[in-house]
Amino acid sequence: MDRKIDNHWITAAVLVILLTATASVPLSAQNKPLSLADCYRLAEQNQPDLATAEAQIHVAEAHLKERRSPYLPHLSFGANHNQQTYNYVPTLGTSPTQANSEYNGEHWSNSPYYYTGLNFTQNIYDFGLTRGSVQRGKAELAQAQQNRDRVRQQTLLNVRNAYFSVLAAQQLVQVRQKTVQNQSKHLDQINAFFQVGRVPKIDVTRQEVQLANSQLDLVSAQSDLTVAQAALAQAMGLPVKSVFALVDVLGTAQVLDPVDSYLAEAQRSRPDLQALREVVNAAQGDIVAAQSNFKPRLSFTSFADFQNMKFPLIWNLGFGEGLLQPLLTGNFNRAFLEETQQAKSAAESNLKSAALQVDREVYTDYANTTVAQQQIDLATKADNEAQENLAFAEGRYSAGVGNIIELTDAELLAATASAQVVTAHYNYQLAFGRLEVAAGKEPSD
Repeated sequence: MDRKIDNHWITAAVLVILLTATASVPLSAQNKPLSLADCYRLAEQNQPDLATAEAQIHVAEAHLKERRSPYLPHLSFGANHNQQTYNYVPTLGTSPTQANSEYNGEHWSNSPYYYTGLNFTQNIYDFGLTRGSVQRGKAELAQAQQNRDRVRQQTLLNVRNAYFSVLAAQQLVQVRQKTVQNQSKHLDQINAFFQVGRVPKIDVTRQEVQLANSQLDLVSAQSDLTVAQAALAQAMGLPVKSVFALVDVLGTAQVLDPVDSYLAEAQRSRPDLQALREVVNAAQGDIVAAQSNFKPRLSFTSFADFQNMKFPLIWNLGFGEGLLQPLLTGNFNRAFLEETQQAKSAAESNLKSAALQVDREVYTDYANTTVAQQQIDLATKADNEAQENLAFAEGRYSAGVGNIIELTDAELLAATASAQVVTAHYNYQLAFGRLEVAAGKEPSD
């Protein structure tokens, strides 16, 4: 009798824990459960990984503007003042006779010198140097945008997985609660039979052990639910202590398209594959820029300045054109061109390898989703049969023709089968979400 009372106290304590956990959910969350679309929206607003990816796009946009700057004119303003001695020093090419005539000794006397002016430069044509640089900048911007899209897909997939983890954990808690209730009912029944001498003491002891194990499973399931709720909050970029009521859609299922459609969609839409294609485009821009090193540079310059040793300053204007043709560079330009060509070849090979990996990923996820669908049907059938078996074992034991081993085995089988149904639905949702993202889509809600 003492052991029976202890088990009842344990059961009561577990129920108090569950009620306390339920009471901790915010009223707003209880009144309005969050759908998966709501969780996606919260993640878009709060997840720092998305903000980081968006900032990288702005960085790439700024880099592209920098690379386009040689197309535009450059204008600078300068002004300075120097105070220096003016002792005569001959320059290179001055004859000794002239130097001797000009030299007048060294003195500490000094004089100011003033300068102010504008300088204008415009690149006329650089035979592809700027064009190649801009091509790389455009590719880097597109790559950053594709990376943002991939981060978004992965973020939403993490939210989706965490969402269904919470739903599965909640249903497992319900399964464990039902198991504890059934075990308690059976213990009361067996105790009553023992009191009248219908069953031996070992039946009571065995059922008490079964109840204690079920209570431990319930506590573990409640702990898993708390962890799953924290994971969902973290996936949405919210404090881990945030708890939300959720719309239960764990049992929903989608119709799969043929596997070839997912394979084609992945090759066409996967952001990471598109980003690798932009790496190839960037490498092509480097080749264009490297080829320009063998060609001349044409530029235009002009100035307007005022300078003198005293005020008023004397103005001058000037303009000119420049031509620069590299002749010998120690084979640097040719080596640099070969480097860029090999980099493009490596980028193309990397793209091909990634495309093969994407095909394998899609094919694997498709197979896993198909298997998960079949597992739901099989687990549901097994659960129905386990429940029938439990009812049959309960009837046999009550009639005195069954034994405690038959009953406890049936209880364990029923609890396991019910949990497998939840696990099968959870595995399907995870597999389908991975398939969508593998195909380059955003996970569905």
